[in-house]
Amino acid sequence: MIELNGKQQKARATKMEMRALAMREELWPEVVEELLWDRKKAHGFTTMPRTTTYVMNIIDTLSKGQPAGMTYLTIWCRLFFTGIVELPSEKQMAFEAGFTGERAVDTWRKRMRHLKRLGFIDYKAGTDHDFQWVLIPNPHHVVLRLGTKVQERYRAAWRDRAVEVGAKDLGTPPEVTVQKQVVAVKDVGVTQVGAPAIVRRRGSPKA
Repeated sequence: MIELNGKQQKARATKMEMRALAMREELWPEVVEELLWDRKKAHGFTTMPRTTTYVMNIIDTLSKGQPAGMTYLTIWCRLFFTGIVELPSEKQMAFEAGFTGERAVDTWRKRMRHLKRLGFIDYKAGTDHDFQWVLIPNPHHVVLRLGTKVQERYRAAWRDRAVEVGAKDLGTPPEVTVQKQVVAVKDVGVTQVGAPAIVRRRGSPKA
């Protein structure tokens, strides 16, 4: 995949925006700006990967008959700071996820446990409830870690969409790279003799 530099990306975005605006004026000439939601002017929005709907589908297929994709989306919709979010009451979160009735909160808790089991979130208790603080790792890394646990057609569709939007986080998950670096360090002996250091691989003959 050919990567665009910052200037090229900006030019491409501008071209796409101009085309979209032209098509909107052509197809809906009666619609005025005031009727539309504009992220540049409005408040109360978050940022999420364009692949989120594909991630939600993957989550639903792995939730053992208890689809948790919508629960995942409600967490993202509350995200403000990178990777961490404080959730309000369990009852409110359950309602946002579409669960009602006497067992709404219990159902929501089960979905949260599914998300943690799959690696899409982690959570810690706060003063209000056990799921108050939620950590959200990079979902692309999570899908990569799940590997063949994800059905092939869902994994292929997710990757196609990720490539289409120019995602740059489809390589080896970072913790795998760190593990390889640790192994490499353990496999190398470093002996300081004055300066600079002499690096000797274990098992190699001494000078």
